[in-house]
Amino acid sequence: MKTKIIIIIIFSIISSFGYAQLNYEGIVDSKYKSVQLEDGQFKYLNYNKKSQELKIYNLDNTLWKTVKLPLPKHHVLDEIKYISQSTFNKDELIEVVYSCVVYSNNSDYEDPFEPFVNISFTLNIINERGESILKVEDSNDMEIIDSEGQKKLLIYKHIGKDFNAHSQTIIYSLPN
Repeated sequence: MKTKIIIIIIFSIISSFGYAQLNYEGIVDSKYKSVQLEDGQFKYLNYNKKSQELKIYNLDNTLWKTVKLPLPKHHVLDEIKYISQSTFNKDELIEVVYSCVVYSNNSDYEDPFEPFVNISFTLNIINERGESILKVEDSNDMEIIDSEGQKKLLIYKHIGKDFNAHSQTIIYSLPN
């Protein structure tokens, strides 16, 4: 009787591995972000802080593109916002939208209405060669909308650094 139970358990374990829905593919040494391109392809993104390079991988972990992200002096990467093949222009080069940030200490901290640390953002759009398409100071957020056949790029800009600060939305039309 024990032999039959053991055989049934072993058979159940073997058959469950044969019909498993998850298949282990391995481990990578860093954190990946995934994006979907306009044509439906998914890509993985990995940023190397030391070399300031964005590596874009296919789903099978093969390298697709490497893009050098030019960061302004003393800035660090904040976030990769968007990857595109034809949103901002119709050439064959991919485009990367990213924000970067610089933190600076306020040396005159005696005024309680002045922040101790100043934070400044820059929103950048470049092509895969590192050529600038657009650069917006004091911004780290954007949105692309498509309505009635018209595509628009909305860039949200922070105006001012104190309690009287306000926001602006800069609007660009995009090629169809």
